[in-house]
Amino acid sequence: MKAIYKSVPALEKCFQILDLFARSRRPLGISEIANRLNYHKSTVFNIVYTLSNLGILENGYQNKFTLGTQLYVLGKAAARESELIHTVRPYLEEITEKTKLTAFLGILSKGRVVIVDKVDSPYGIRVSSEVGLSIPLLAGATGKVFLSQMSDDEVDRVLSQREMKKYTASTCSDTTGFKQMIKEAREHGVAIDKEEYIEGIRAIAIPLRISTGKLLAAIWVVGLNSQLTDDLIPGYSLLLREMGAEIEAHFV
Repeated sequence: MKAIYKSVPALEKCFQILDLFARSRRPLGISEIANRLNYHKSTVFNIVYTLSNLGILENGYQNKFTLGTQLYVLGKAAARESELIHTVRPYLEEITEKTKLTAFLGILSKGRVVIVDKVDSPYGIRVSSEVGLSIPLLAGATGKVFLSQMSDDEVDRVLSQREMKKYTASTCSDTTGFKQMIKEAREHGVAIDKEEYIEGIRAIAIPLRISTGKLLAAIWVVGLNSQLTDDLIPGYSLLLREMGAEIEAHFV
């Protein structure tokens, strides 16, 4: 027996707008969306800003919108439809197997680092975070590798708009010193966090330079001080860079 239901016009319009973004593959403004779909501008305004608040869309340059981070998270839950997540997942599994540390994939969204996939370490005590969690851009190794993918002008703009917060006694809260760390991450293709974001926690991060629009991505591993000792960092850094090069080759 076919279910009887009442269609919800707002939802239909919402998915028509998302479909338009998927087909357009470029940023769109409120007026253009309204004109192309023949919707009232006020209706589009309310739907688009609601989707933006939910992370489904992102508000960018000149108040134009693009598909947002939360779609990656939803894509992961829906059989890993995201090409990025699907491609990177086996490498995260291999990294975790070889390092016995939790491995993460993240992207930059709304000025924060958002975890879109992870593989938890199955060995002993592990350090982990949930998919969808966002991390401050100026925190630890991840921030350095994301900023290393930006131009010097973009880095200056980001640093001028944010307070250099001191998360731990090891955090670099000096702009000049932090810019030097970004420069080193750019030159060496890796960044290290020795308790700079969370006491007792270390991390190694590398950028993923992929040709998927303007998407900035990175992978990293996290562990306790006892799990990520100084003697292990060079080897694990090399492993991540090798994995990163293989991932990047998929997107050439």
